[in-house]
Amino acid sequence: MIKFLGKLLYLFVVLLVRIAMFFYYSIRFEGRENIPKDSDAVIFASNHRSYLDPVVVVLAAPHMFCFAAKEPLFKTPVFAQLIRALGAFPTTWAKDPDYNMLDEAIKHLKNKRYMTIFPEGTRHTDGKVGKGKSGMCVLSAKSGVPIVPVGIIFDSNNLHFRSKICVRLGKPFYPEDYGLTEESNPLQMRQMKDDVMNAIRTMVEENPPFHIIHDEPKKKSSREKAREAREKASKEA
Repeated sequence: MIKFLGKLLYLFVVLLVRIAMFFYYSIRFEGRENIPKDSDAVIFASNHRSYLDPVVVVLAAPHMFCFAAKEPLFKTPVFAQLIRALGAFPTTWAKDPDYNMLDEAIKHLKNKRYMTIFPEGTRHTDGKVGKGKSGMCVLSAKSGVPIVPVGIIFDSNNLHFRSKICVRLGKPFYPEDYGLTEESNPLQMRQMKDDVMNAIRTMVEENPPFHIIHDEPKKKSSREKAREAREKASKEA
């Protein structure tokens, strides 16, 4: 009964978000046919442009998603129950020393939940795709779930009313095609990681779906600000 109510809540929230997002922005999707139809769960590996990214990726597929969220969001019992019903699980859990986010993620995938991952680890507000990490491949190898690369493209580095957003979905990558198993180590996963990131980079940086204004981002991530500070200091030295 709880699972059923959770699903109804999820569908209701997604419906409201869909209406709001399509009203405020001009959103299009490409490559939905690349979502594997023979897999109960899929890992969507996306570039990270803004805080809206998890939302637009969810809208790309008519399926229930799960996602990792920071532990402080689970401090309030009522709110914690709400976001858990929507598929959230904590990245860490101080109350349980044995808690492992990877195990929790695999549990959700085995419950036929799709999952969104941002392998860059931080936002890149200038529209470029950064270096990825192998965590997505570790999860894919241990769960046997394919990875679908996702490219999110904005028509401007600063979103506004009726901004154009394009979400491109590439062909899936399967861990078995790289000989990866549960026992594989991150070094053995480098080729798969590189191929996924190259697919994302190609979708984002080549053949744009509309004219893009390369304006200066107003809201930059903390890492971007730190990098700019280092570059400025280096030039002044």
